[in-house]
Amino acid sequence: MSDQKRVVVLGGGPAGDVAALRAAQLGAKVWLVERAELGGTCLNWGCIPTKSLLASADLLRKVRRAEEFGLSVGSVKVDFPKMMARKDDIVLRMRTGVEGAAKRKGVTVVRGQGRVEGDEVVVGDERLPFDVLVISVGTEPAGLPGLDMDHPAILTSNDVLVLPAIPKSMLIIGAGVIGCEFASLFGPLGTRITMVEMLPRILAGIDERTAKQFQRTMEKEGVEIHLGQRLEEITSYRKNGVTATLTDGTVVEVEKVLVSIGRQAQTRGIGLEEAGVEVTERGHMVVDEYLRSANPRIWGAGDCIGGLQLAHLASAEAARAIENALGDRPIPMDRTVVPSCIYTHPEIATVGLNADQAKEAGHTVKLGTARFGGSGKALGEGEPDGYAQLVADADSGLILGATIMGVHAVEMIHEVGVAIADGFSLQDLGEVIHAHPTVSEMVMDAAQQGVGVAPYLS
Repeated sequence: MSDQKRVVVLGGGPAGDVAALRAAQLGAKVWLVERAELGGTCLNWGCIPTKSLLASADLLRKVRRAEEFGLSVGSVKVDFPKMMARKDDIVLRMRTGVEGAAKRKGVTVVRGQGRVEGDEVVVGDERLPFDVLVISVGTEPAGLPGLDMDHPAILTSNDVLVLPAIPKSMLIIGAGVIGCEFASLFGPLGTRITMVEMLPRILAGIDERTAKQFQRTMEKEGVEIHLGQRLEEITSYRKNGVTATLTDGTVVEVEKVLVSIGRQAQTRGIGLEEAGVEVTERGHMVVDEYLRSANPRIWGAGDCIGGLQLAHLASAEAARAIENALGDRPIPMDRTVVPSCIYTHPEIATVGLNADQAKEAGHTVKLGTARFGGSGKALGEGEPDGYAQLVADADSGLILGATIMGVHAVEMIHEVGVAIADGFSLQDLGEVIHAHPTVSEMVMDAAQQGVGVAPYLS
């Protein structure tokens, strides 16, 4: 077809894969450029491998409590290499699925580092002309100035996933999502965990109540947390570890240091500025509400454009970007309902506004809360810790958001997302009959508690 659009996608992660596959569905000729492996950080170095390992840690927690369930299993031995091999097998299976989808849809995968030059993307000796270019190059772990990031004791989140053995001790710099997830992974495996966070609290993206309660849970499991502190310096690098000093003078001797202070966009040095695309000081590509850059032929999606760094949001942005680029009725990207999940133990999931954010936005807040300790299903699973909290506007009753902490939280949060999208009030959600016994009926109970009609809670 002479009028067939030529689409080049730069970056093959959860944004780029979706952009390429959706463009092919819409009839375009598509090239997907990836310098490493399809699936990007999420599949190869983030979401999938970490959750595979966390599943092992969660099972270990439960096996150690087997006697509570009337089971005798004896002592449990951790086979860390086998855990890592299982993780690698899952990643390979998922990556093979992405490669297969690209082949079925007729997407041409080009391996190598791509650079924008005029109306082409150059990869080695190959030049790929485009009518539409989608930039989805993602991010990489940020290092910490002043540290020898090449020393074997200093790790990024990527390095952790190729460790040959369980560290005896670990200093985690940064108590955000990545830091807390790795603490939840290595704590049960026997690693002595110390965390240092420059802010006065952990998990800055969630409400203060949930952050404090989760901190108490980690401390109960033996994690030592230093808030409002920084790493002052590494005073000694050794073959088997380091000695670190915090700003308050605390000295910590550990085998490994995990730097989990965030991620940086991989937008530099690929020709974006020369192509007329604006890039911020932090390296984020600037796009409008339709995901188009200052160059009308270049669009952006995923972590490299800033905002929440979530694989599912990246995929949604990519689909919207390509539909806008190839369609004739552009639709703005709506990020009102984006679930955010933290795969710690217990899990934490949020959507919409939390209680703190709703108050800051000027709402008179009404809360509905149900604790997992009142759930027969949660008690039966041996997981009574946590709660479901719904946030609503007191005047209209409309649901603004939710925070759920506890077992299955990351599976339960979507129901509230749908309720927000459909304009449900607390009363509306409370009237939806939920199956019993389930942990998810805590959402119904929270809604009913918020309007004062929960039989056991009001």
